[in-house]
Amino acid sequence: MYLIEVVALARLPRTLPQSFSYFSLESLEEGAVVEIELNHRRLFAMVTRSIGVKQAKQDLRSRAFQLKKIQNIISRASIINARDRALLQWISEYYLAQPSTVLKLILPSFITDTFEVSSWPARHEIEPYPRMIEVVPEEYPIERYQKAVEHALQNGRQALILVPEIERAETLADVISEIVPKERLLVVTSSKTPRELRTSWHRVRNGEPLIIVGTRTSLFFPFTNLGLIIIDRESSPAHKSWDQEPRYDGREVAAKLHSLHGGQMILAGYPPSLNSYHLAKDEQVARLIPSRELVTSPLSLFVDMAREIKEQNEFVVFSQVLKDKLRNVIQDGGRAFLFVNRKGFAPFILCQQCGFIFRCSECSVPLVYHVQESLASATLLCHHCGSKNKPPDVCLECGSHKLKAYGIGIERVAKDLKKMFPNVPVLSLLHGEPKETKNAKTALEKLKKMSCYIAIGTEFAIPLRLPRMELAAIISIDSALSLPDFMQTERLFRSLSLIRRLSSKIFILQSYAKEPEMLIDLFHGSFEHFAEKELKERRRFHYPPFGELIKLTVQDSSREEALTQVKRLYAGLRIVPHYFGPEAVEVTNPYPAYIEKKKGNFIFHILIKIMDASKSRDMKLLIAEHTPDTVQVDVGPQSLL
Repeated sequence: MYLIEVVALARLPRTLPQSFSYFSLESLEEGAVVEIELNHRRLFAMVTRSIGVKQAKQDLRSRAFQLKKIQNIISRASIINARDRALLQWISEYYLAQPSTVLKLILPSFITDTFEVSSWPARHEIEPYPRMIEVVPEEYPIERYQKAVEHALQNGRQALILVPEIERAETLADVISEIVPKERLLVVTSSKTPRELRTSWHRVRNGEPLIIVGTRTSLFFPFTNLGLIIIDRESSPAHKSWDQEPRYDGREVAAKLHSLHGGQMILAGYPPSLNSYHLAKDEQVARLIPSRELVTSPLSLFVDMAREIKEQNEFVVFSQVLKDKLRNVIQDGGRAFLFVNRKGFAPFILCQQCGFIFRCSECSVPLVYHVQESLASATLLCHHCGSKNKPPDVCLECGSHKLKAYGIGIERVAKDLKKMFPNVPVLSLLHGEPKETKNAKTALEKLKKMSCYIAIGTEFAIPLRLPRMELAAIISIDSALSLPDFMQTERLFRSLSLIRRLSSKIFILQSYAKEPEMLIDLFHGSFEHFAEKELKERRRFHYPPFGELIKLTVQDSSREEALTQVKRLYAGLRIVPHYFGPEAVEVTNPYPAYIEKKKGNFIFHILIKIMDASKSRDMKLLIAEHTPDTVQVDVGPQSLL
């Protein structure tokens, strides 16, 4: 007889144990699937340990309850290999996620539907290489990737190139296909059909030497022969899962894969994340290539729009220097890219009589004013819940007709550009609604065939593989300056750097801020200067990479109920600093989200700051015990707001 430990393959409350003990008449290998009875329910479960009763006597004596027998053996063969079981356990503990939830990430439905698997190929032992970060110009990553990829294939290994977006996967795969045989290249993203993913899954499982270019989905393929991991555009926030449990970071999961499989790891892209830069400075990775060795910067001009408005005695979207440079570029048959960080025509409509701002009834945000073809088609749109309203003729508060659209949106910029350059194509690159995304893709295909145009885009356009332009400009990025978020400065520097690198000749940054010192500092500073200054601040406040953050979120349609829940959660979590010490961990008081109401729900957060990494695992176990399933858990949040 054997004592076996299992984890249920059904979602159980986070506050309950996730591992259970049963007995079996035969030994079962780790990863086998059995049927158990738990709380009068029949569930599938995965074996995590199997030990003879004689060896487990001491363990059995200490139990205050009688063990139940397993009901049935569903699969004697292991459904996942040893390294994936280790990955499952790590993700579950690190991200405070139930094993059943993590297993859904790791195993595709065609396995969990039947639990029919063949034996696993023999393990390949790979000598580990030091992790490496390489700062590479965005338009030429292939020059750095080629050598590593070819080396992996020559040694019969698999290589994973992790990319942040589906579009990037397709683009990079086209480039990679020029240097490796196409039959050795797989693209793994959620856009692929179930049949394509199944074929790729089995090829990877069989240990074929392959190059896998994929988004986060590819991290959970059953690698048996992995010798190289490349994280492409590693500073991109798109590597982080934000809309589903567990909210894992693809870069951290890739690093764990590397520690389990060995082999080489390259963190690529410019600018690097501050976490990677810190690793390089700590000599935990092999090499950091200074950006100044790679790119010749264009002529960069900073324009104070407050002074511009004063001189022209009216609000203007385009400074005189930007208009002059645009005309020169267009006259020479060149191309320009203008960045606008707001969708719509204007961010909000204001009553000039009483100061009333039209807001979404379901979200605590102003409605964005959109004007597509004409004023007749104008709408007020909430970008959070999607609600649409026709713009009113009078103020809902005081009845005044003095309504005015304030701020700069991409539609306004497009309208003004078409007036200034009626014979020049103006192409918008933004996404959101299906129509917008479709139009952006059409515009992207058009500009690849054109030599003279003006492209305008939101944040969506930055990762696209745009051609180098003669001019790149930021119309305004001031709204991002006011966000009180610890990663905001890093995000700003990344946006400035990537937009600047789109231009081969001229880069212009406009600012309406009254005191734009921080923006000027980012504009003129090198990456190394920025990184050292920012890391100094983060060390002071124990922000990553000098501490670990966990954001817990409570939401409810009733503000009072949301407050009650978050206060109850906070009361339970106070045991964590009491047990481990306030110098090791900090739990903040509950605070409202930056957008307190969204889609009809009121949102409150609690932030946990872990300052003693050696106790992180034990702290998380205690945090999980006091965090109900109704609470959203985000380990390593990209925003505290």
